[in-house]
Amino acid sequence: MNVKELTTQDGVPLTIREFIPKSEIKAFIILAPAMGAAQSYYQPFASWLSNHGFHVTTFDYRGMGESRIGHLKHYDTDILDWAEIDCSAVLAEVLVKSGQLPTYWIGHSLGGQIFPLIKDIEKVSKVITVASGTGYWRHNAPQLKKKVWWFWFFVVPALLKVYGYFPGKKIGMVGNLPKPVMQQWRKWCMHPEYCVGVENDSIRQKFERVSVPIRSVALADDEMLSSKNISGLFSLFGSQDKQLTTIEPKEFGIKRIGHLGFFRSEFAENLWPQTLLHELVPD
Repeated sequence: MNVKELTTQDGVPLTIREFIPKSEIKAFIILAPAMGAAQSYYQPFASWLSNHGFHVTTFDYRGMGESRIGHLKHYDTDILDWAEIDCSAVLAEVLVKSGQLPTYWIGHSLGGQIFPLIKDIEKVSKVITVASGTGYWRHNAPQLKKKVWWFWFFVVPALLKVYGYFPGKKIGMVGNLPKPVMQQWRKWCMHPEYCVGVENDSIRQKFERVSVPIRSVALADDEMLSSKNISGLFSLFGSQDKQLTTIEPKEFGIKRIGHLGFFRSEFAENLWPQTLLHELVPD
């Protein structure tokens, strides 16, 4: 594994990790994290892909994980910065190396929501999303919906006012996030069309015009997103080449996967090879 620093077009350093296979490289993969998740969480999965011949790049958005410099309350950054600047910088870096080989974007949750906003996303061979949905609070999974209204209308505004950032680790929810990120995400989750319904028309147009092949993987036991969240986001992608598959844990002899569980190392022998390898370059 190589750890590198990548500088974005606006001069912000991002820490990336490269997992380089010992064998001939089949393709290049970028793994984009969920909201509040550090790239270190995906290391087992990235290593597994590397062992199968894929050059994998992981990264942390500005202010997150290894890309964070200083205190979060000093970060004036939002989700659009993460998508349009940070993700675009990572993709540009990988495209220079990939040449004629295929490049894949695998996005977990947020990483699979924002890809239409990335510069040159049409140059990737395929986008694979895992547990990605709109986040619209009225469509959240039942167990989350019971309490999320309190979270968005009372907890979040109060904590942002007191701390100047979102101290998610203190309350065991999402993770620590910059204030503008949380404010923007709250607005998105208040709208049935998520970011497309909140931001300017150019955002809607980018979603409608995206034409890259898309394979979306949903988890039947996702404790955060319901099927309405998943299908709601899926319908916003304008691509004519898109497929949505829902994974039932019991079909793989698994008791529980959940919103964050897909990337756990325990699934290296069953879930990962059976659900993803056929979407990448065949062995």
